[in-house]
Amino acid sequence: MLHSIYDLTTFCRKTTGDVPSKLVGASTTVVGSKMYLFGGRLVTERRMVSDLYMFDLETFNWERIPVSQEDDIPKPRYFHSADAWNNQLIIFGGMSNQPESTNPEELCVLNDVRFFDLSARRWVPSRSSSPITDHVPRARYAHLSSITAGRLFIIGGQDFFNTWLDDICVYDLVTRSWIDRRAYPRHCGTYRSVAVSSQLSVRLPHEENRDSKPSPDIGPVGARFSQYNRPPTTALASESLIHLPYSVTPSEEYPSDIFLYSNYNFTDVKRELEDRSAAMSGTTFPPGLRFPTGAILGTHLIIAGTYLAHSYQSFSIWVLDLLSMTWSRIDPGKAVETGSWFRGCLWSEANKFLIFGNRNGNLVDDYNRRLLSWDHVAVVDLEAFGIYQPPPLKLDIPMQELGLAALEERLSTDFDIICDDGRRLSCSRKILEQRWPWFQDQQQRFLQTAANALESLPSSPMHVDLPILPGITDGQRSDPRLAPRALNLSESYPVTLALIQYFYTLALVTPLQHAPAVLSQLLVLSVTYKLNHLESLVKHAMHRALSNSTSVGVYEVATLCSCRSLQIRPVLGSALKTVMSYTQKRPSRGRPERDNESNGRPQDVGPGGSPPISNVPPGDPNYISRPRGTSDAKWRTMGDVSANPFSYNGKI
Repeated sequence: MLHSIYDLTTFCRKTTGDVPSKLVGASTTVVGSKMYLFGGRLVTERRMVSDLYMFDLETFNWERIPVSQEDDIPKPRYFHSADAWNNQLIIFGGMSNQPESTNPEELCVLNDVRFFDLSARRWVPSRSSSPITDHVPRARYAHLSSITAGRLFIIGGQDFFNTWLDDICVYDLVTRSWIDRRAYPRHCGTYRSVAVSSQLSVRLPHEENRDSKPSPDIGPVGARFSQYNRPPTTALASESLIHLPYSVTPSEEYPSDIFLYSNYNFTDVKRELEDRSAAMSGTTFPPGLRFPTGAILGTHLIIAGTYLAHSYQSFSIWVLDLLSMTWSRIDPGKAVETGSWFRGCLWSEANKFLIFGNRNGNLVDDYNRRLLSWDHVAVVDLEAFGIYQPPPLKLDIPMQELGLAALEERLSTDFDIICDDGRRLSCSRKILEQRWPWFQDQQQRFLQTAANALESLPSSPMHVDLPILPGITDGQRSDPRLAPRALNLSESYPVTLALIQYFYTLALVTPLQHAPAVLSQLLVLSVTYKLNHLESLVKHAMHRALSNSTSVGVYEVATLCSCRSLQIRPVLGSALKTVMSYTQKRPSRGRPERDNESNGRPQDVGPGGSPPISNVPPGDPNYISRPRGTSDAKWRTMGDVSANPFSYNGKI
């Protein structure tokens, strides 16, 4: 049976725990690795509820959050809005049952704002009265909402008589008061529109440097720490450095914008993106999506919803690149090809998109009843499509340049790293201790071994104790005479230099670090020594540099390092033919050529997609050379991080 390559990007699981009943008009909100479901109307009883559930995005388990009798529980409702802010859920509006009425068909609409404290798991008591101003919105349901800069924006919706409410109302979450209300010239509602913002903004350093004021003066190249220093020949000018896009918390200077997207007139679809509709392009455009959900991830706007046509029905996911304004479709494979799928949400921390439904249901029947199921969840790996949140900065850009200058000018160097060709790189031991956990651990082991060896030696009258320093006891410091002065690293000089540059800048800023071969080796080292931040930076750089010429190398090193998303992306992109033709043409290793021809499979891949290890001597014709992107340590142990790939050259 043939399978689409897109099946690698999506998997489906059955949810467990307190699975909610089938609901109409419930809200879902993701906070960290949890999703919260509130309200809705029970399909079986036509009764609205105010139940709150928590779904663990890692274990796929539902938990119904218990409430105490003392809680001020909100009125049951559906087609309300729910957002997250400051570790709280913010619920607004919706349609509810008439108070004091026993008839479930007697309804009303709401305009209250309610808070749920996620830490305490308690509903915050509602205020007994709030000042009546012209800014208080009319009661509504099926509206849009989004939060940015500590303010809740309520957009559009309908009143009790299904009249469109064409306005935008703003609620200050700090003062808990309505502060603005203004008209809006278009109809907006959950049936046809989404309003989304992100908790992180993406900054583009090169564009900002080109368009904004000059960066702070940090001194001339090669003499930033001392005017008497002789500028090193290897010093890099600021203009030659590479600064990748990065994520930051929104601020007044760089806010998180709200993107308002609408599609309507489904027989001849109209698409609107506030102020940017004319700029949208692409070889294909999204169809009309019913009850769409949306999110922002990195520099991409994600729109998902139900597509209904006479001949075809599906849950469809589309992405708009906000830099190029180009639309593209996300193919989730066969995972959601059948069944009933309606509610999507973004798990931004993992770069994944989740779709809830029932893989045994009927999409058309459930849509006609507006029914939401929670029995199954499909998880789409967005990073495999190149859609992800760029990693944040550890140091701002001027500090990165100063760190690089400190390395180039050999500031406070008291330690040497010896490369595999014998060349030495001088650096600061303190920086290595603080930013390389493996180095710190190995040094402590070395010092402890040396101290134990000294204790076993006989005492000597020539022994000299450490000098007494005020405020420091003997147990707070080690004997500096025992500290090693050099470290043998079984890597080439360029790779070693690139690694040290990272420790000094906590970034990938030099052209050397962005060379494809060096990037591959840095990924291996980051996985081997569990440098998670370095790993995220390298994957970020590889995603941006991915092309036909680099796809094979990226695929191989991603496979070696178990970076599944990065491994899949070269195959998904335009480089598919390049990868497959390269793999098919490579000679077999250790097997007769006829075996490879008989089954059509390359024989140079071991379990899990990694090259097999061979102990065949180099003179043998079946000798296997080291795979590209494999360090000495990795080639010897193939994943055994416990094996020590370094040896100390301790000079006491």
